[in-house]
Amino acid sequence: PRQVTKAAEDILGWLDPDGNEPKEPEPKQPRREITLERRRDGFWKLTGLLDDELGARTAAALEAYAKPRPVDEFGQADLRMKCERQGDAWAELLDLAIACPDQPGTSGYRTLVHVTIGLEELKTGIGKACLDFVGTMTAREARMAACDCLMLPAVLNAAGEPLDVGRLRRFVTPGQRRALNIRDRGCAFPGCHRKPKNCHAHHIHHWADGGPTDLRNLVLLCGFHHHLIHHGDWQVHMAADGLPEFVPPQYLDPLQRTRRNTLHRA
Repeated sequence: PRQVTKAAEDILGWLDPDGNEPKEPEPKQPRREITLERRRDGFWKLTGLLDDELGARTAAALEAYAKPRPVDEFGQADLRMKCERQGDAWAELLDLAIACPDQPGTSGYRTLVHVTIGLEELKTGIGKACLDFVGTMTAREARMAACDCLMLPAVLNAAGEPLDVGRLRRFVTPGQRRALNIRDRGCAFPGCHRKPKNCHAHHIHHWADGGPTDLRNLVLLCGFHHHLIHHGDWQVHMAADGLPEFVPPQYLDPLQRTRRNTLHRA
C-alpha cells in the first residue's frame, strides 16, 4: 500500500504540478440582517433575516425564556399570548446582555438609556419622562428602571435646571449585587423560580424618596414581579432576620398574611 500511495503521488505531481487551488482568504459569512426602526406611535419595529444555524439558536433561547409562568397559589395563570411571551423573553435576554461586565462602554454597570425627568414626577410617579430624546415613558416606569441601573437619569427642578445627572453611587455596586445573589438566591417573590441572573435589584424604599442603596433596602425581583411591585398592590418589607417578606393585596388574601419564597432554600 505504501508503494501504491507513493506512485499515486508521483503521478499526481505530473498531472497537477500547481497543486490544490488556494482557499479563499476569509470564509463567506452567513447572511444575517436586523432592522430596527421607530414608528410614529412610539413603538419600535424589529425585523430580520437569519441563517438556519442562528435562527435555530435564537428560537431555542426565546423558547427557554418564553415558557408560561406556572399557576401561583392564588390560581392566577399566565394569560399572555405566545408572541407576547416571546417579546418578554427578548427583554430578558437583552437584560442579560446588558448586565455582562465585559460589555463595551458600560464599565460593568447596567446602564441602558438616558432618561430626563422632573424631580416631582420622579418622586410621585405621576407624569412623563423623556427617553433618550426620541420618545417618552411614564414616571412610574422611570422609577422602576432606576432601581437597578437600567438608566442614567437626569433630574430637573421646576425651572428645568439639572439637579443630578446619574450619580452612580446610588446604584447597586457589583459587590452588593453578589451579596444579594447569595442572600436571595433568585427572585424573592413567593413561588418564583427565577435565578439571580434573571433578576433586578429593587429598592424597597425608593432612592428618590430618600431610600439608601444598602442590602437592608434591596431585594432581587424578576422583571415580571418587579413590575408587579411597582404597579400593583403587593408590598415588600425586610423582616427582623434580614430576609424579604411580601404582603399580598387584600382582594387576594383578606388577612394579608406575609409570605416568603422558600423554593430557593429547599
